[in-house]
Amino acid sequence: MNKFTGNVVLPVLVCSLTVVSMVMLPSAFGGDEKPKKMDGKTLFETKCLKCHKREKFKEQASDRKGWVLTLSRMQRGTCDISDDELEVLADYLAKAYGE
Repeated sequence: MNKFTGNVVLPVLVCSLTVVSMVMLPSAFGGDEKPKKMDGKTLFETKCLKCHKREKFKEQASDRKGWVLTLSRMQRGTCDISDDELEVLADYLAKAYGE
């Protein structure tokens, strides 16, 4: 085996083994992780109660549409929630603090 072949074969072999491992063992590389289902209560406790007291939600009881409007307004302001989180929170708040 000449010097050039030895310098090329080893990196190609290592790269090939890495790719095969990623295909054969996706869980080793995080490939089979299922997205976690968002829990409305947990989101409420971590996002909403960071700034607001529970009593505020009791006083502001609303239906789902009303909570979507409120959360959208918060989202445009300083509240860091995604659109998906907004939907989950609206469902939770309508059930827990609905009219």
